Amino acid sequence: MKKQLSLLKSVAFATMMVFTFVQCSDDGVSPETEKGEATFEMTDAPIDDASVEAVFVTVTEIKLDGKTYDGFSGKQTINLLSYQEGNTKMLGNGELDAQVYSEITLVLDYETDAMGNAPGCYVTTVGGMKHDLSAEGEATGEIVIQKPYEIKEDVESEFVLDFDVRKAISYEGDTSTMTDFTFVTQAELNSAVRFVKKDDTGDVEGEVEENALVDAENIIVFAYEKGTYDADTEVQGQGESNITFKNAVSSTVVKENGEYKLAFLEEGDYELHFIVFEDQNNDGKMEAKGELTLSLLASLGIDLNDISVGANISVSVNVMITGIVHF
Repeated sequence: MKKQLSLLKSVAFATMMVFTFVQCSDDGVSPETEKGEATFEMTDAPIDDASVEAVFVTVTEIKLDGKTYDGFSGKQTINLLSYQEGNTKMLGNGELDAQVYSEITLVLDYETDAMGNAPGCYVTTVGGMKHDLSAEGEATGEIVIQKPYEIKEDVESEFVLDFDVRKAISYEGDTSTMTDFTFVTQAELNSAVRFVKKDDTGDVEGEVEENALVDAENIIVFAYEKGTYDADTEVQGQGESNITFKNAVSSTVVKENGEYKLAFLEEGDYELHFIVFEDQNNDGKMEAKGELTLSLLASLGIDLNDISVGANISVSVNVMITGIVHF
């Protein structure tokens, strides 16, 4: 009899708990999802072709793990070459669920730009000629970057998409399509955009002092993860689109006054390579001529093959040209 009473009490208690849970669920109130704020910006690494005056891409949407990002500023056409050396273009800002995301997607309009003019993504060369980057006539395209990133509760996070034009565009030279440039393959295009959290990055900047005995008019500085540079492989070009210096993390052009800046490098150890470009066969396209040999100026304790970059730190590397090793 005692066992039966005990069993009845247990059943009654369980029934009461279920009823209470149902009541709480039916009142229409659910726990609020924790939120954080995120800003997305775009920057660019340069193209090694002196004939290119501008590179425009038209972004129509941002997706986070496949879902539309409501904070996107709206369809915009961006000249990537206007945002280099740490300068960025705001793509959007807004509130997000606080969680870990695994990918971010840029949706591009190939047909029309933000003003409704055709095409949507294109290169302009000296003289103002437009080269449609979508030679196969697709209406839209996506660039998918797969990389985990976290939005934390009540924290504003800033992210940068580094669109490396040099890796994203291939020299076509096809008279039948009337365009000299096109986007690389989809897989290569996905790899051409680097995605970083701004607070986790630092810069390398400095000056290059000329040498009257060395012809080095067009210099691009490439940053590689320490120990990953192989001249024979990088110079020859890789992949279906024959991308040179494909494994470089980032790159920048040395200005006429000798200054350069590599922005948004994630924490880690890097090596720098200063490559001279020249139109060696007069086809209008720049080719890698050779690598500069250098001596360090006022950069004590710095090794060009072992440069440590920390978050929110700018490393100064000043060099003087001593010679060139031709490829």
